[in-house]
Amino acid sequence: MNYLKNLIKILLIAQCFSLSLSLSLLLSVCDNKEIVSTKQNELNLVDFVKCPFNEEFKNNTNLEKYVSKKFGKPDNFRKWRSSLGDAASADIIVDKIKLGYENYSFSIYRGINKRFEVFHEIAMIFTLDDPDLKYGLNNGTTIKDIEKLFGKNGDVKNIQREENDTASDTIYYYVYSDDGPYVYHLSITFRRGKLNSIDINVNISF
Repeated sequence: MNYLKNLIKILLIAQCFSLSLSLSLLLSVCDNKEIVSTKQNELNLVDFVKCPFNEEFKNNTNLEKYVSKKFGKPDNFRKWRSSLGDAASADIIVDKIKLGYENYSFSIYRGINKRFEVFHEIAMIFTLDDPDLKYGLNNGTTIKDIEKLFGKNGDVKNIQREENDTASDTIYYYVYSDDGPYVYHLSITFRRGKLNSIDINVNISF
């Protein structure tokens, strides 16, 4: 009789534990709907640094014309021919193009003897009139939004802008590279908790 009672107790405890575990897993799955996986963070980063705008570029896209069409005539423009600049790629000749606006600047490298065209650098300061960026990034974007998109990167810095200013900039740094010649760098600056600027820099080494 005691044996039967003990068996029933064990079965009841096991059933309760199983129910508790199932509930815990269910809640975990529900919570994870708002959490982007590490792999998804990387995919988001790659998608953004290759082109932060809601556009699909083709191999023959003229980036200079694209910028001029999207942002209008630049406030300042410069174009010159030079080597790529990297010691390992000194024989790669490129047209270097710079287009400057009040809140944006673009640097484009267009290969001459080796066909390629890439945004070497994009710098954007956020205002009320933000560009149409992927993932809806604008001046209302929060630090939590960035962490959900690109992950909690280990390289985060707080920099005091002026000696008598108690506010500091929080800067998130992300780096992505693949088997190709490009290494993508993304830095996102928050000032007083507000998204202030985004900089994308691409290192090229053929």
